[in-house]
Amino acid sequence: MKKLFLLSSKTRMAFMIACSSIMLLASCSKKNDIEPLPVGEAKVRYINAFYGALAQDFYVNGTKKSTTPLVYGNTSEYFTIISGANAFNVNDAGTTTANTGAQVDIAIGDKYSIFYYLTTDGKKALAFLGDGKSTLPAGKANVRFVNFNSTLNGNMTISSAGTNLVPSLAYFGVSDFFPVDAAAKFSFSATGWLTAVDYDGAVVAGKSYTIWIDGNTDPANKQLIGHIFEQN
Repeated sequence: MKKLFLLSSKTRMAFMIACSSIMLLASCSKKNDIEPLPVGEAKVRYINAFYGALAQDFYVNGTKKSTTPLVYGNTSEYFTIISGANAFNVNDAGTTTANTGAQVDIAIGDKYSIFYYLTTDGKKALAFLGDGKSTLPAGKANVRFVNFNSTLNGNMTISSAGTNLVPSLAYFGVSDFFPVDAAAKFSFSATGWLTAVDYDGAVVAGKSYTIWIDGNTDPANKQLIGHIFEQN
C-alpha cells in the first residue's frame, strides 16, 4: 500500500556549491564545474478535497493557473509546468493570501494530482499523489482508493458486489489498483459511520481511476463520501 507525501508551507530548499584551492585564487577549475540539470515538461492538477472549503484559486511559482475557482470535490484539468523546484499554493478564490503551499522538486515527465485538504489536527495542507499508468486487463477498468477522511477515527473498508477490495484502508492511505467490471459500484464502511448507498463512479472499461473518500461533518448523520477522477 502506498502513501501520499505531505509537504508543509514552510518547506524550503537550498543548494550550495563550494570550490577551494591551495592557490590564492577564489575560483574553481573547470573539472569541478557542475553541469546544469536537464529540464523538461511535467504535468500537475489540483483537487479540492477540503470538505466545507470555499472555492480555490491555484498557483504555481506565484502565477495563477486556475481559470475557474475550484469548488470542493472537483478536479482541475492537467496543466504543464517545467521540471525542477516548483512552488505550489492555493488561495480562497479572489484573495491574495495563500491558505497553504509547498515547494516540490518535480522530475521531467512526472504527473501529479495535488490535493488541498484538512489534516487530522485541523491544518490546511497539500498532498501530492503520483499519477503513474496502470496495466489494464482486457475488458476491465482499474480503480484505486485514497482515504482522505481526517475525521475518521479508524480505518475504512471498501467493497464491490459483496467482495472486500480493501479490508482496511487507513487515513492518508492509497490502495493498489484493482481490476473491476465496467459500471461497477462501490461500498464504503467504517465503525460509527452510516453505510451510504453504493457509490457509482460510472467507470468505463479500458480506463483507470482514482476514487478518494472523505466524509461530512454532521455528527448525527456521518456518511462517507466518494469522489472520482480519471487517470490520464
